[in-house]
Amino acid sequence: MSTAAVKGQNITIQDAQTVGNGTALAIPPGVKKHTFYIRGNGAIGAGAITLETASDPDYTGTWALLVNDLATPTANPVTVVGNAEVIYRIDGTFTALRARISTTITTTTVTVIYRGSR
Repeated sequence: MSTAAVKGQNITIQDAQTVGNGTALAIPPGVKKHTFYIRGNGAIGAGAITLETASDPDYTGTWALLVNDLATPTANPVTVVGNAEVIYRIDGTFTALRARISTTITTTTVTVIYRGSR
């Protein structure tokens, strides 16, 4: 499943989930700054999100790992923190992005919200 990202709007791409690839986003050409809010919805036993990119939001193969090149890089995969939000930011031009649950979330769920800007 994929959806089109809208510049400046929050889009939930994992909604209280424990497993799965989540919603793939088609990124418009003018969007170059990408922020992911990764929220542990309660006490977390385990869990991680891997942020990925592909040439097409409907691609069914193995997606590529996003590499954060900011001055203060955030690890990817991102460990889900209980009752907290972890922010992952990356700049660049991408065709498709997603937040895949790469380690099953245990004892609660995770929500991932995406926001793109220029």
